[in-house]
Amino acid sequence: MSVNFIDRTPTSGFVWRLSWAPILSLAVTVGLSLWLFWDGLWLLGSVWTTSPEYSYCILIPPIAVFLIWQQKDRLETIPFEGSWGGVALVLLGGGLLVLGQLATIYTLVQYAYLVTLYGLALSFTGRRAFRIIAVPMLILAFMIPLPSFFFYNLSTKLQLLSSQLGVWFMRLFDISVFVEGNVIDLGGYKLQVAEACDGLRYLFPLMTLGFLMAYFYKGALWKRVVLFLSSAPITIVMNSWRIGTIGLMVEHWGIGMAEGFLHEFQGWMVFMLSAGLMLGEMALLNRLGRERGTWRELFGVEFPAATPTEAARRLRPVPRTFAAAASVLAVFVVVALALPRRRLSLREKVSPNSP
Repeated sequence: MSVNFIDRTPTSGFVWRLSWAPILSLAVTVGLSLWLFWDGLWLLGSVWTTSPEYSYCILIPPIAVFLIWQQKDRLETIPFEGSWGGVALVLLGGGLLVLGQLATIYTLVQYAYLVTLYGLALSFTGRRAFRIIAVPMLILAFMIPLPSFFFYNLSTKLQLLSSQLGVWFMRLFDISVFVEGNVIDLGGYKLQVAEACDGLRYLFPLMTLGFLMAYFYKGALWKRVVLFLSSAPITIVMNSWRIGTIGLMVEHWGIGMAEGFLHEFQGWMVFMLSAGLMLGEMALLNRLGRERGTWRELFGVEFPAATPTEAARRLRPVPRTFAAAASVLAVFVVVALALPRRRLSLREKVSPNSP
């Protein structure tokens, strides 16, 4: 991946800067939102630190901040006019919060926080500036765990599919094998494709990586969509290949090939190979169509241009729409204080998908 320094020097003759008033109002409003959604956010952090499928999520907020910072030179030339659509989103997020708290569905609370965060950003920046940061903020959706019923249903289906494909791979090498559900019978040994081998530990981070690759890739839109969507079948095929490889090694060298450090190392290698396949896919897509520029030019990290020293500075005012959104948020703080707040048990605090 290349690093590109693109000249995006402001041509308007001035740049916008935040004074202490907007910074303070932003800090207070974000602090209120964190307090308001604390139950759901606390559980979110617990999932990141206890569930291997979501351990990568801790990197997503700083990545989103970096992606927004990349657009600094563009944002500082655009006036923030605010948008009433952002106020509506904050209202929607508050409503989802109340619903999630009453039903103790904390995944809903977590998505409500994202909606509220998008609303606050839109009400402060306005539509024009928000379009610039919309995709970097969208990546935050990848840090929310799937609802438990969907997670376990997906895990079960992937276990069965990976088992079938893994057995097909073993039979290509004339290994006599029988599969029943997620249990692979090699005769002398039986391998169980457990939840840890369902592929979700690869699927979630690889989809996030695919989203980032598609974002940095400057090819046609359809190519970026294909690149992102391909992360799912690549994960399934590579995880099945891993299961088939383990079966081959167990057949020839014993059950120790499916245990301990070697087993974990195989998982790491499968993820790296999957990422390499996606890079290869991007290089192949770049050869299709009439793209201008080499692969190196079309895929790289851009850094914002430095602010010209001669550019005049203008102070940004606080948009009325942001003041309205902050007021709506304050109303929901009062509502939240009146709602019954159930004390979470230790088990709920560490559950990957608390209801």
